[in-house]
Amino acid sequence: MNLQQLRYFLHLAESENMQQTAEDLFVSQPALSKSIRNLESELKVQLFDRIGRRISLNKYGHLFQMRAKRALNELDLGKEEVYDRINEQTGRIDLGFVYSLGAKFIPSLLADFTKSNQINIRGTQNNTKNLLAQLQEGSCDVVFCTENTNYPDLEIAPLYQQPIIFIVGLNHPLSSEKVYSIDELLAYDFISFPDQSTIRPQINRYFANKHLSPKITYEVADDLTLISMASENLGVGIFPRSNILNKFEVREITINESFLTQKICLATNPARHQTPAVIRFIDYVKNNGSRLHSYI
Repeated sequence: MNLQQLRYFLHLAESENMQQTAEDLFVSQPALSKSIRNLESELKVQLFDRIGRRISLNKYGHLFQMRAKRALNELDLGKEEVYDRINEQTGRIDLGFVYSLGAKFIPSLLADFTKSNQINIRGTQNNTKNLLAQLQEGSCDVVFCTENTNYPDLEIAPLYQQPIIFIVGLNHPLSSEKVYSIDELLAYDFISFPDQSTIRPQINRYFANKHLSPKITYEVADDLTLISMASENLGVGIFPRSNILNKFEVREITINESFLTQKICLATNPARHQTPAVIRFIDYVKNNGSRLHSYI
């Protein structure tokens, strides 16, 4: 049984006229008759009753007609859905991004991109490890994340070098214009991300290399909690410099030495099919990188 047989059958079931159906479908009448006979042979039942030179859809034909019509409608809908997803102008992109980019970068990027594109973008937030796993399995088409070398099969291209900074609330003892040394910060509690995050292992190595032991009192999983706790003067937050900080009453502490940075990256999966819509979006990001940096 194939789609051509089903389409021939449905047309003939409506017309009950072999000659007319053959003309409508631009097929010879013997070829149409053979296709219907093969279908009936596979189903082991006649779908049409032959009455003289006429044919009439019988009760088995009516039963099969209902199911065949539904099946072809579903296939046509599936074809349309696939086309909508892959269309360069109106397709869909499944986008993943880390939490810190959700405050400004992603909304601004999508607002700019959709001004000249009707592409439907579905976004999801997560940490870098989970996002890259989703990219690998194909549930994400494009991911904005921090650098990670544990996925050699993915293409992870750096976009921006993001400084890691110390922040405190406006009423914290360290909230001043003074330039501090790292040692001066150690008298206070710290707020950081847990060991499973991308930043925390870097922080641990930094202090270990200096033989220092900061008192990390609070470990939080998301950006907003960390910034909120710092704004309430509960400790020194260690956080990537971002536009999100402008929405909170916090101050960046200036220190007298270089600290850490992390790379914001664009990750794609070359092993997965990239639709024209996805390629269009990737090209847009790469061609507008310098302007998009101001959104981070």
